[in-house]
Amino acid sequence: MTRAEIIDELVRRHESRARATIYADAFLEYQEASANIQMNGTIVQHPRTSNPIENPYLVLRDRAGRKLEEMKRVDADFLW
Repeated sequence: MTRAEIIDELVRRHESRARATIYADAFLEYQEASANIQMNGTIVQHPRTSNPIENPYLVLRDRAGRKLEEMKRVDADFLW
């Protein structure tokens, strides 16, 4: 689903547009970060030094996940 479709569906489910927008952004960030981790793994190579580092998307995924958890009362089961 696109960001606009997620927001529209959440508004249809009685969320405020502002809350729906925050949820949609966090959900899409979580989804993108999870896809990157699935594709590249939790340990990646540093682009300049080639040393192994923790995938930076882990931080983004965890931050977005906390935001989604804080908004667990949002009726968004249709996304999962």
